[in-house]
Amino acid sequence: MQPWAYIVLLGGIALGYALFLPARARRIDGAGERQGLKEVEAALELYMADVERENRELLELLGSIKAQSQSNQAALQEQLAELKGQLDALQHRTSQLESRVAANENGLLQMAISGGAAGSAKGADSPGEGNDKPADEIKAKPVSTIKLRYPQLFELDSQGKSIDIIAKKTGMQRGEIQLILQLAKQEESV
Repeated sequence: MQPWAYIVLLGGIALGYALFLPARARRIDGAGERQGLKEVEAALELYMADVERENRELLELLGSIKAQSQSNQAALQEQLAELKGQLDALQHRTSQLESRVAANENGLLQMAISGGAAGSAKGADSPGEGNDKPADEIKAKPVSTIKLRYPQLFELDSQGKSIDIIAKKTGMQRGEIQLILQLAKQEESV
């Protein structure tokens, strides 16, 4: 064989080897890429599993916070309703006390007026003025205004009920009842 044939044959072998080498490398690289893709997919699946687990924990936490806030809100609503009831009761009691104070002021004013009129009548009856009216007409008994304002109290008192029982039935304080009874006795003695 001639040397140029050896060179051509050697060139053909080198060319065939050169063409065969990239195809083999591509097959090896393709297997490596597939392996890399599988690793990336596995890593992504682990990441997604972690994200899902964290989302479930977050939802559970939000659910417990929501339940706790609802129970707190219900407790606050109940407390608010109770406080409103107490406020209404206090306002009612205050209005009752204000009406009693106003009635007592009116009674004291009327007593002062009737006492002033009786004092001026006594002054007119003094000797030396020549008043011929008998003492009975001048000293007329005033109508008991206290008994007119508290008929239930005096009815229970006339039945012989104790001050405690009268206080329970009328809703008044013991001291107030005692004061009213004393004022009525003073009115009757005048």
